[in-house]
Amino acid sequence: MNNLVASLWVAPRQWRYAAILLLLLVAYGLGRASLAATPPQTGVAHWWPAAAAAVLALCVARGRERWLVAGLVVVVGVASNLGGGRPLPVAIGFGLANALEAMVVTGILATRDEPARLHTVRDVLRFAIAVVCGAVTIGVVAAGTLVLFESGDFGTVLLSAIPSHAFAVFVLVPLALVRSVPGRPERRLELLIHVGVMLLVLVVAYGPGRSVPISFLVLPLLTWAAFRFGIKIVAWELCGTALVASGLTSMGIGYFGGGQGTAIATAGAFVQIFLVTYASSVLLLAAELAQRDDVLTREQEVVQALLELNRQKDDFVSSVSHELRTPITSILGFAEELEDTELDADQARFTRVIVRNSHRLAQLVEDLLDLSKMSTQTDAGQAEPVDLAALVAECVEELAPQAHAAGVSLTAEFGAGPFDVRSSETDLRRVLTNLVSNAVKFTPPHGQVWVGCTADADGVLLTVSDNGIGIPPQDIERVFDRFFRSASAELLAGTGLGLPLTKGLVDRLGGTIDLQSDGRTGTHVTVALPRVPAVTAAAPAADSSGAPARM
Repeated sequence: MNNLVASLWVAPRQWRYAAILLLLLVAYGLGRASLAATPPQTGVAHWWPAAAAAVLALCVARGRERWLVAGLVVVVGVASNLGGGRPLPVAIGFGLANALEAMVVTGILATRDEPARLHTVRDVLRFAIAVVCGAVTIGVVAAGTLVLFESGDFGTVLLSAIPSHAFAVFVLVPLALVRSVPGRPERRLELLIHVGVMLLVLVVAYGPGRSVPISFLVLPLLTWAAFRFGIKIVAWELCGTALVASGLTSMGIGYFGGGQGTAIATAGAFVQIFLVTYASSVLLLAAELAQRDDVLTREQEVVQALLELNRQKDDFVSSVSHELRTPITSILGFAEELEDTELDADQARFTRVIVRNSHRLAQLVEDLLDLSKMSTQTDAGQAEPVDLAALVAECVEELAPQAHAAGVSLTAEFGAGPFDVRSSETDLRRVLTNLVSNAVKFTPPHGQVWVGCTADADGVLLTVSDNGIGIPPQDIERVFDRFFRSASAELLAGTGLGLPLTKGLVDRLGGTIDLQSDGRTGTHVTVALPRVPAVTAAAPAADSSGAPARM
């Protein structure tokens, strides 16, 4: 949401001009009110809120309009000073000083193309610099004017004017530059409690009868507001704190207002500097927290967008895979029919290529469909008693021809059982088939693949090891990403879906999978499945030598 100045900055011209006129009238009224309480010792008001109105008027103006508004600030400044009883030369000097201050602050704070704002830490730092530069500008011009026309003391006037104007701008201008954010309903009671505590502390810290300075008690409450309620509430509480503290001190009330005349004016200047320091610190903190909240909000929006994009991608993959399944099945069926007919040598070779690649394409479609289902379905298949040792033996037996054709030795080893689990036999079979066939595929001729099964008190461990080409260590973290293929596997056919599918199945079964490889001496995969009560037969018995049974 935009702040007040930004809203007026983009409003229709008549509304913007009306706001500028209103701010100039407010500046005139505030100037007259401040001059009514001007101490004779310095000739400078305790504080000058008209400066804040003048700065806001220039902030609302756009482009070349600012020069016209600056001229009107001169007119308003001269009129308010004349109305306050100051001589014409002094009134003109002060009017020019007010306009210069507003121009300096606005020139640093706002650009020609963008409105002023206090949304980030950088904005608050720029604002602080602008306020200090503007206060120094008016301090020098005002002091020079009084020295020239009323024989005032340059140092005294300078030290009175700088905090007076800096305090007014720093306290009032942020109210129009911080953006409004929706409050949290669950924090309304906390906010009411906080405001009540703040009022109580202000009375205690700046009220009558104080014998020790305890103004620092306000800082924890302002910090509380910065963390819990946002920069808008902080700006309003800073304004209220400043008005109460400065007003009571200027009236001679409280610890800092215990003097007379010059002493009160000096104490008021010190209180203003003190509160400006508070304001800058708390505004910086509130801006930093607001930035953090903005970043978190944007991150949440990005995450939601990515999740939605991922869902759409899964839906697309699922839809396309379903559409591909029918024609691939048809191609494979007719190709297999051709394979059973009498063909010449070339025709038979062509048909075998069609059948082989149709099978590969059909398996790819099935894998894509399974991965798509896993994105939206977290439950495994129907749980039933499964003898994991028997399942391993069956898998090794089924894949033995593939291993034999590749010249790879495939064996199974079993430790102490039992290996009975209550799980989805279909999912477990697919896990075993994917891991073992993957190991055989990436093991060169005369290599070995071992399938192991062990049990302990916590669960069952299924291991698949080989002495094949291995996986480079730098690729280990990505082998479970969809479509990722390790550099060592680029020369072999594959889609990069086997391990992601396997991990999805293991996760769905409530287990974990770990892959280790040094990239030279093979790969070792461990699947840990949760322990469940034994249901069926025990594991294969050891042979007479006491060694575990082998297949």
